[in-house]
Amino acid sequence: MNKKINVFVSHYGGDEEYISKFKSLLLRQNYEVRDGSIVESEPNKANNKEYIKSLIRKQIDWAGKIIVLIGPRTAEREWVNWEIEYAAHSGDKRIIGVYLQGATYADLPAALSEYGDALVAWNSDKVSAAIEGENIWQDCDGNTRPPIDSPRSTC
Repeated sequence: MNKKINVFVSHYGGDEEYISKFKSLLLRQNYEVRDGSIVESEPNKANNKEYIKSLIRKQIDWAGKIIVLIGPRTAEREWVNWEIEYAAHSGDKRIIGVYLQGATYADLPAALSEYGDALVAWNSDKVSAAIEGENIWQDCDGNTRPPIDSPRSTC
């Protein structure tokens, strides 16, 4: 029986191809992923920031889990940080960073460092455990690392 989850995948637009790969990764762990991500390949011709935020807010509010795909250009994306901050302040949303191949610690968005609940390498078992509530902290190679000091972390 598949476990249904509603996710919003925060990502750099150039990493959009990994959204479907991420969903395939979860499918192997018996998840039925309902995705509320907004992707650049489906342009809506919106350029008003407040309007764009209103679209994103609805999708984040709907999602139960926020997945941040971390690639070499993710940290520099203003929208990624805004999405993480909004999710952190909008209720009980689990925020999980997932490293893409080639990413490093330096690629972490500042907001993920502040509000993240888990950070894992691209590994279906670890991603699944983080989604299920384990506060796993890994580096980009999958090695255990100290947790980020997050105001959302619990002792």
